[in-house]
Amino acid sequence: MSVRCSHCFLPVEADGDQAAAHDAPYAVEAYGQCRGSGQATVSGHAVPPVVWGVEPGRTFVELGVLPSPLPEVTREGWTVSITGARFTHAAWCMWCRRAVETFREGGTIRIGFDRRGRSFEEYRAGPLPKFDGVPCPNAGCENRRVGSGMWSRSGSPALPVADVQNVQGREWERLRRRLGVWSVDMSPADVARLAAAAR
Repeated sequence: MSVRCSHCFLPVEADGDQAAAHDAPYAVEAYGQCRGSGQATVSGHAVPPVVWGVEPGRTFVELGVLPSPLPEVTREGWTVSITGARFTHAAWCMWCRRAVETFREGGTIRIGFDRRGRSFEEYRAGPLPKFDGVPCPNAGCENRRVGSGMWSRSGSPALPVADVQNVQGREWERLRRRLGVWSVDMSPADVARLAAAAR
């Protein structure tokens, strides 16, 4: 079980059950001390179960799983890469045909502007975890099948979990502030200005 800040979910030192003062993980210069400083910590398992049923509508918190560690962020020119992101993935059991949820670790999100100044977002989820010997979580099924075929049918695209979406929003804000671009896409003047500055 790891102990983390209840606001930023990073591992923290604790005084009793309260988080020690620490900086906001996204942008210290803009946000200063994290709002979780001095607040009660949270604890739980860092890795979610391989698969769980969606019928009860349980969240990661209800499953006793902490949000994923904050991903790594790198910036190159007009593009930001967010790596190590956790995605959730809706699928279904090929035996009982009912919905299940699983997750993918190690995903990547790229955001920014292309060379023409058009904004973009690209999601690339990590690989599906192995399901070897894991029973279907749906009531009355509990079919076991070695390999990943049982839940390989996709019900929807994999989507980043909420804490990764928070990082993505903050990085868009930081990138726009650094580039001085506040519209969805760059104007021709923005493209010319930033291209000249890069020379």
